[in-house]
Amino acid sequence: MSNLSEQASKLEAKIKKLIHLHVALQKDCTTLKSDNELLKTTIHKQQEQIRQLEEGNKALQLAKALMSNDDSKDSTAMKSKINEVIRDIDSCLALLNK
Repeated sequence: MSNLSEQASKLEAKIKKLIHLHVALQKDCTTLKSDNELLKTTIHKQQEQIRQLEEGNKALQLAKALMSNDDSKDSTAMKSKINEVIRDIDSCLALLNK
């Protein structure tokens, strides 16, 4: 009989240990999920900042091309930018006509 009660108490101790580990893992999981969401938000903000910086860089290059007297390379950049703007306007007009 004592052997059976010994086994029962060992089993009970193991179950308590498993419950404790389960609770700890749940807390870790919750923490990791919140960290993951925070990192996703940070990534999104940084991607938006990169996009804005790239747009600013394009505008700066265009302004530099307008102020420069070199006709070869800078005029090509201006022409491509003008063509890009025209394509955007055309697509907007097409959407309005639908």
